[in-house]
Amino acid sequence: MDFRIIGTAAALGSAFSWAVGAILFKRLGEQISPLGLTLAKGSLSAILLAVILILTQSQGVERQSLFLLILSGLLGISVGDTLFFAALQDLGAHALVLLSTLGEVLTILLAVFFLGERHNFTTWIGILFVISGIAVVLQAKLTEEQQKSTFRGVIFGLLSVLCMSVSIIVAKEALASISAIQATFIRMVSGTLGIFFLGITTQQLGGWIVPLRDFKLVAYLWLSVCFITFGGFWLSLVSIKYVDVSIANTLNTTDPIFVLLLAAIFRHEKIMFKAVIGTILTMIGIILLIKVNYLH
Repeated sequence: MDFRIIGTAAALGSAFSWAVGAILFKRLGEQISPLGLTLAKGSLSAILLAVILILTQSQGVERQSLFLLILSGLLGISVGDTLFFAALQDLGAHALVLLSTLGEVLTILLAVFFLGERHNFTTWIGILFVISGIAVVLQAKLTEEQQKSTFRGVIFGLLSVLCMSVSIIVAKEALASISAIQATFIRMVSGTLGIFFLGITTQQLGGWIVPLRDFKLVAYLWLSVCFITFGGFWLSLVSIKYVDVSIANTLNTTDPIFVLLLAAIFRHEKIMFKAVIGTILTMIGIILLIKVNYLH
């Protein structure tokens, strides 16, 4: 079997899962603080992954791979996820996910410099379309009434993108000698422990978990975590294990299409004309990137 097919399917599945997760966590973010949400999500994800590892045969982990995955977890989960949830409080799910598409551009640049991946002129044209699409949607969100809070959301979103992109590059090398499910578990545990120790140090841990006394909220959180853990995190690592980082992340950025539909159906978010135009521009860029990086 061509492992690129597995990687491609995993990337698209991850994109859909992140789209669903953005919708679900948008609601949770209205009741739980960003740090509390990161801690709760990480803890439940670690439990799910631990059960899977117990039921399956796992292999030993080299010291260097372990270090890289811990670093990746701290960057991508402790810092990146927390900033993502903070941004989600100020931005709509579609705008934030489209902003996260900028991570595709940043990841390609990082892959060029640190992984030695090379791209041609068509790839850079695709990147230009992606950036243009993001700019159109964000401009539509920055109304005078929302400018202060939304600008804060954009800053948090950009910092989240930076942390997640770097964490992907760091994790890529470690995946050469470890399974995707083990890598996901190590990243999740290290990222969650980072948030846990922050809560203890700042004496805010108790306040973060107060909302989790609501049974219905916890049940909703479990559903959200299942989508993110096995869809968003695990499938994303499967994709970068079997295909180039640039290709995997390009396919992962198809979530704006899923979010645009899901947000309208389940969150009743108004679809602005500029949001549609921005999504179209972004998807043109993604198609160009797929064509040059995968189909040839």
